[in-house]
Amino acid sequence: MRSHAVFFPAMSSIPQIHSQRYLISPFERIQFTGLFVLATGVGWFVIGLILRSVQDLTLVNYLEGRGLLSALVSGFVSGLVVSATQWFVLRRYLPDWLWILAGATGYVLLTTTLEAWWGWIGQAMTLPEVMALAEKVPPQTMVTLTGLTRMGLAAVCSIWLGVAQWLLLRQYTRFSRWWIGVPAIAVMVSALFTAFSAGLVLLNVNVPLDSNVLGAGILGITQAIALCALQRRTSNHTLTALTTSPVLDYNQATRLGKRLHQHLSDAWTSEHLNQESLNYLVAVTETGAIATYKPINQPAIDQVQQTPLPKLVIPEVLTPENGTIPPLAQFDVTFLPSGKLQVRPWQGVPLLWITVGMLIIILAISAIAAHFNPLLVDVS
Repeated sequence: MRSHAVFFPAMSSIPQIHSQRYLISPFERIQFTGLFVLATGVGWFVIGLILRSVQDLTLVNYLEGRGLLSALVSGFVSGLVVSATQWFVLRRYLPDWLWILAGATGYVLLTTTLEAWWGWIGQAMTLPEVMALAEKVPPQTMVTLTGLTRMGLAAVCSIWLGVAQWLLLRQYTRFSRWWIGVPAIAVMVSALFTAFSAGLVLLNVNVPLDSNVLGAGILGITQAIALCALQRRTSNHTLTALTTSPVLDYNQATRLGKRLHQHLSDAWTSEHLNQESLNYLVAVTETGAIATYKPINQPAIDQVQQTPLPKLVIPEVLTPENGTIPPLAQFDVTFLPSGKLQVRPWQGVPLLWITVGMLIIILAISAIAAHFNPLLVDVS
């Protein structure tokens, strides 16, 4: 006869796993990415409103012609606004307002460095030798070279933003040095799609893209996906996994999750009235049998007997006669005070799926924005 005692089998002294190893829990990836991209877009929209609503012509005239000063002001305002809107989403996972300061600093360094380099290139282009060489280059080729040069400089200068944000992120995450190159990747991907749109025009396929929407969206996607890939430096709730082959196929895990949801729902009656959310890591076999579980929060430990887990767990599957533990799929199971049950795959949706889906959405929004307001399309 199976025991109904509290049972947390085989989950101690076993290698750490997935969810709380990451800055963003895998089963929160979709929500986080969507909100972060939206926040980034809102930030750039606010910047556009600020630039359009400036009524002080004296300030505008003063900044005009002062390249570095103008770049410093625009970089500071852009970094402050965008980082602030991003932090409204990020503060749940990175409770440090210094993200705003890091973003503002990074944008200032980016814009001023880019302006300085572009100014030097402009001066070099006025040299007689360079002008004579440029006259031999076809105009279309010169436009292409100018665009590639500006894209390359923007990608290199954006490393400053990566460095500024990494100096903060390294305090909370491990192995995060690669973050330094994330903004540069965003610049290059955005330029790639813009060039692709321009190339279609040459083929008489007119699909204009709003460069403002495209740039903000791709920056948000790139940073959000990178944040999802970052690993925490420390964790207050060290969860461990079984030393067995996991069920890695997301579709299979989704099917097992639906079966687990039905199994728990049938056993969780209205008599189980918890006052707080009870969170558990639950592992099931490919046949749907519950092999083990572990509480994630303190209420889950205190009120475990109010859940059907102690009665439904089958510990025998972890000690088979042939000595081979079957593959297990792991889930985040939450018993809500409202009486509802939430079951989410512990691995979450693959980052590649999220990236492709968000890119399609951003491209669609960019095309729609360019169609309804062609003046927003950057034709430079």
